[in-house]
Amino acid sequence: MFFTNLLEANMRTKNFRFNINYYPKTESTNKDIWELFDQTKSNNLFVITDNQIAGKGRNNNTWLSVPNKSITCSFLLKQIFNKMNFHALIIPLSIINGVKKFTGIELKIKWPNDIVYKNKKLAGILIESIKYKAEYLFNIGIGINVNEEIVDLPENLKQKAISLKLIKNKPIQREPLLASIFNELDYLINNANDNYIANQWLKNCSHINQNVEFKYKGQYTTGMFKTINDKGQAVIKCNSKEIEFDGAIQLL
Repeated sequence: MFFTNLLEANMRTKNFRFNINYYPKTESTNKDIWELFDQTKSNNLFVITDNQIAGKGRNNNTWLSVPNKSITCSFLLKQIFNKMNFHALIIPLSIINGVKKFTGIELKIKWPNDIVYKNKKLAGILIESIKYKAEYLFNIGIGINVNEEIVDLPENLKQKAISLKLIKNKPIQREPLLASIFNELDYLINNANDNYIANQWLKNCSHINQNVEFKYKGQYTTGMFKTINDKGQAVIKCNSKEIEFDGAIQLL
């Protein structure tokens, strides 16, 4: 069971304190957030579960989580940046910084916001948004493989995914780990500007100057991932042209 009181005891955030909702089992924490928001219009909602049975990732992909072993949660975040894409940059930075501070493990980011360890996926992020009154609200779903064993992973993911326990060879306490991530998010909100966020994201990207495949104007094409621009978009060099891109990529 995930102990929400232990999470709260380890949080040192100044920008936000969540109204925490714990569900032993649910279909989707992102879906739960929207339902709670419709009921309450509260902008400080947080949902976490020990067993998500219908989680979703980017582009309607399925996010698989192992009951009682992963971190599966969603929360509402008020608009921070004028440039919308920067909200998709600050979240993975918060995760890798929080994980490093709590476990010592150094992770990398794969565009747009997958978290990887030696090119194996460890965490994923799904961000949805709505405009409410004069600002945007972001529903941020996070799935982190924490205490999974190799036997917990489906056959098709055993060579592509990893957990913190598999890296450290010991179990990781989920509550202070998640608190560490939120503390890092709070620090970035308080202290970071656009340039700092962009530079830190690039510093921790796993595939600068690597060839990638992406879908552009309805067709799959290849190019070299170069950087992110001042709007928080990927810049991919395709032949002699630089393409500004928001979608998913595949590494080649």
